[in-house]
Amino acid sequence: MDTQQRLAILKKAINFDTQNGNEAVLANYLFELFKSHQIAVRTLPFGENRTNLIASLGSGNKVLALTGHMDTVSVGPRDLWDTDPLQLTAIDGKLYGRGTSDMKGGLIAFVIALIELAQEKVAIPGEVRLIVTGGEEKGQLGSAALLGKGVISDIEALIVGEPARLSNKDGRPEQQFAITAQNGTLDYEVISHGKSAHSSMPEMGVNAIDNLDVYLSEQKKYFAKATQVEDDVLGKIIPVDTLITGGEQINSVPAFAKLTTKIRTTTAYPAEQIIKELQHIITRLNAEENMDLEFHLIRKLAPVVTDNRSKIVNLVKKNGRFYFNQPVTLRSVAGTSDAATFVKENSDMSIVMIGPGNDTSHMANEYVMEEAFLNYINFIKKLILDYFNPTEN
Repeated sequence: MDTQQRLAILKKAINFDTQNGNEAVLANYLFELFKSHQIAVRTLPFGENRTNLIASLGSGNKVLALTGHMDTVSVGPRDLWDTDPLQLTAIDGKLYGRGTSDMKGGLIAFVIALIELAQEKVAIPGEVRLIVTGGEEKGQLGSAALLGKGVISDIEALIVGEPARLSNKDGRPEQQFAITAQNGTLDYEVISHGKSAHSSMPEMGVNAIDNLDVYLSEQKKYFAKATQVEDDVLGKIIPVDTLITGGEQINSVPAFAKLTTKIRTTTAYPAEQIIKELQHIITRLNAEENMDLEFHLIRKLAPVVTDNRSKIVNLVKKNGRFYFNQPVTLRSVAGTSDAATFVKENSDMSIVMIGPGNDTSHMANEYVMEEAFLNYINFIKKLILDYFNPTEN
């Protein structure tokens, strides 16, 4: 393909409105696109107008997978955008639109790379598997729906096309990173049950908010110690209390209160240990009169850590230096991706997150650099060829 043909596919993808769902319209377009190039493809629906898509090139026991998601976050207030967020707009080397950075840019680069390799009739002694998901931005619903479907278990290495570039406001070129470690996630609620009473007679009730405050004080003490434990790769856990709700009206003793907390976990301090220790605190407090606390797990995802000496990491560094005209810096991030769901089924695969997107993700005037997008396609093609080359380490 020439540059305009490549950009036309990205333009089409941005046109599809996949804000927090409705991925089927984009999946159907990609399905027909792959079929027109005689590339094996199938869709795996997981809800109304929601679907995953799997495309593959080559065959064999050695599997290199690429993954990206079709959904985007909300556009937000339109008046904050200088361009139409659902139209690809090129200005001064930047391609604007919702999802250009996170992550239709990376996803469409994968699509184009597979099509071009098919057009070039490249013989691949193994399988390149493109895993296109929906529902990543809210709960990783699409990736969860793929577990146990024969898509994940045989993958040897996985490239996640999430944004991994850092823009520079002073006009210098963007920095290209490769993420080889991601924190895990632990989301939970602590619910305090009390007894309602009129506010003029508080002694007749049990104040759920007061009791939750007692727990919160104990949790803060616990995290003050827990955050001193240092993981060699991921550093310290990151706990944040994100929501507190309680009560029904101003003139009643509250019978209910709830605290919601998110923790970015590490391999040195995993979710299982945190849950056990928090439940111990709750059991101790519940032994006191009128205390009725309850722990509720919302979501738990393990950290993702890849050996920086692995073949895929070495190839990313080697080819990245050439195609991005700079060394690729390896780093870890606190955020998560579909990879955290996939490792539930396959914890042995090597995982690298590297994409053409940058830190404008989720913002108004989101963009991807045109040069970064085009270079990334060539980078992925070379990465695929080198990965299946037995002389490359």
